[in-house]
Amino acid sequence: MPQKVLLAFLSLFFVWVMIAGFNAEEIILGTVVSVLIAFISSREFIKGSVAAKFHPRRWLFYLIYVMIFLAVEVYSHINLILRIIFGKVDSGTFILESKFKSPGALTVLGNSITLAPGTLTLDVKGNKIVTYCLNKKSEMTTKIFEAFLESVYR
Repeated sequence: MPQKVLLAFLSLFFVWVMIAGFNAEEIILGTVVSVLIAFISSREFIKGSVAAKFHPRRWLFYLIYVMIFLAVEVYSHINLILRIIFGKVDSGTFILESKFKSPGALTVLGNSITLAPGTLTLDVKGNKIVTYCLNKKSEMTTKIFEAFLESVYR
């Protein structure tokens, strides 16, 4: 339990500092708020073993995922701009049946799909993600996200 509270605190405090900056008052307030939220919600935020979450392999795959996500993001922006200019929009919805059972993994996958231009996660039911896209070939993008996230959330 103390490990989960510490992990939740460090995660919350890191986000707080990144948003608010390094001002002394902000750091004090961020510490207080992060401790309170960590004590209240660490059991819900952190499921399973804490040691597995600190494994270097997991963090390495997450960094690789972030780089791939950024590359797909740039490609999607360029592709969307060209589709808008030339009027080649082939929109549709599809259902991605994900391998993930974890709500955290499904949330990251759904947010990654939504952040890519021209795609939107409409609904998540169980392990199925309903997605709208301006280009039906965007289904491949979601499968790329899922493949790399699988190595993070093993």
